[in-house]
Amino acid sequence: MSVASSSTFPCIKFQNYPSYSTKPIILTIRNSQAEGPIRRPVAPSPPKPSNIPPPIITTTAPPKPVAVTTSEGKNVITLEFQRQKAKELQGYFKQKKLEEANQGPFFGFIAKNEISNGRWAMFGFAVGMLTEYATGSDFVDQVKILLSNFGIVDLE
Repeated sequence: MSVASSSTFPCIKFQNYPSYSTKPIILTIRNSQAEGPIRRPVAPSPPKPSNIPPPIITTTAPPKPVAVTTSEGKNVITLEFQRQKAKELQGYFKQKKLEEANQGPFFGFIAKNEISNGRWAMFGFAVGMLTEYATGSDFVDQVKILLSNFGIVDLE
């Protein structure tokens, strides 16, 4: 490995001998100050301002953003177009959520209510089984004990 710390050392070279090959793999990292074909191009300087008259302000609506523009033979989607579509999608999903919330009754045989009811039934059955195991009395005896402890019915 060689180290580059100034423009006198234009690159760092790594040699690696992989297990699957007898040839070494050489990885070269060039210094940003190095001369050569891999150096990044410098951005062009901005044009000097000339005497341009002030812009004319019109009251017409701004043009709709163009979905796809052509730049140097490539199709480019503009940022304004993406923003417009994102706002449209937000409105669509907000409306869809409101429509789903307003469908059908709140009470009754709704899937959400049935799932909740089933879960509570499973929980109650499990508690009943654990209580039967702990006390030795079956479900009917548990109900009798509960009613007598709350003073609803005197079953003794």
